[in-house]
Amino acid sequence: MKKIFTLAMMSTFALGAMAQSNGFYHVQNTLTKRYMVLVDNQGKADTSGNVDMEACNTCLDLGTVSVHPGSVFYIENVSGSAYEVKAQGSSLAALTGNRLQVQITAGGDGYELWGSYSGITVYIGDAENKKPRTDDEYQTWSYIKEAGSKNRYWKLHPIDNSSHYIGIEPDCQAGGAYWGTMKAGFSYKLYSSGMEAYYVDAVDNSSFNLKKWDKDVIPATMCVVIKCSSNDPAKNIIKPVTDSASEPSVNWLSGRYFDNGASGHVNRLAYDSNTMRTIGEEGGKLVFKKASSSDLTDGAYCVHNKAYLMDLPSSCSATLYEGSGTGIQSVMNNSKKADDAIYTLNGVRLQKGVTPRPGVYIQNGKKIVVK
Repeated sequence: MKKIFTLAMMSTFALGAMAQSNGFYHVQNTLTKRYMVLVDNQGKADTSGNVDMEACNTCLDLGTVSVHPGSVFYIENVSGSAYEVKAQGSSLAALTGNRLQVQITAGGDGYELWGSYSGITVYIGDAENKKPRTDDEYQTWSYIKEAGSKNRYWKLHPIDNSSHYIGIEPDCQAGGAYWGTMKAGFSYKLYSSGMEAYYVDAVDNSSFNLKKWDKDVIPATMCVVIKCSSNDPAKNIIKPVTDSASEPSVNWLSGRYFDNGASGHVNRLAYDSNTMRTIGEEGGKLVFKKASSSDLTDGAYCVHNKAYLMDLPSSCSATLYEGSGTGIQSVMNNSKKADDAIYTLNGVRLQKGVTPRPGVYIQNGKKIVVK
């Protein structure tokens, strides 16, 4: 059943300006101890007071949060107590069709997140607002909705590369290293030692070429393969930054921010074994191969924030090897030909002949703006 909630009329009272600076944060409910995680970019706020912001889930497990790019919110002051709270190429305001500009004010045991429109004031809280005897009694996942008097306070933890870090959880081990893939909604730098970033600049019927990314900043939306020295995400930390960089003109890797199957918020991409390959290991070598059901969500869907080889020629074999498997070599001379296909920022390819709606898209490895 689609969960839509109706908000009652409430009086607004400011509790002082937010005592935090612009930056990247984990946002944690002070009562339930769960953290916000953006898992979808669809929502609703109509003029009758019907609001649906359940695309923003909450998660109790900090280990899960620490490897989920959707838990990293960039909070930026707009004016006064008004802020943009952004993640995964979207924002809390966007979930309401930009009707609700989020206000952040100090109060209680943290900060209140709220906004007003059409004479209605909305306070954002965790859906589970009953305090149990122990944290273990909380269900692991919930979602945000209108707040009561107890569950509307949040702590803002700066991403600090220590207790509140964002790290890479490797997908496999091959060639003496651990390997993971990433598509993040923020630019970042590799923070932990021993990490290197690569992209795929060429593919043929039986091999692919990993090209090292030699810039300091990995730009937002760029899909990469990351070489790590550890299987522990706490030792594979990436540092979100506001710096920008241009993406390579050719990159065979694609990905998407979301993989959500909740009723009313279905936002996922079915895996296509004919044209898509996932990273893995075979015979000690790093490979991209046909995914098994265990590599996918619910055995059939692409995992959020991961990168894949996509739109491969039908002649490509089931497994694509990286040369010797012991080091990064230039094993290719060919480059991906521009096919003029247009993709959303979530990695979804538009059908040929379809006129894109106004917005930002990717074509031939570059961002384009359709007005």
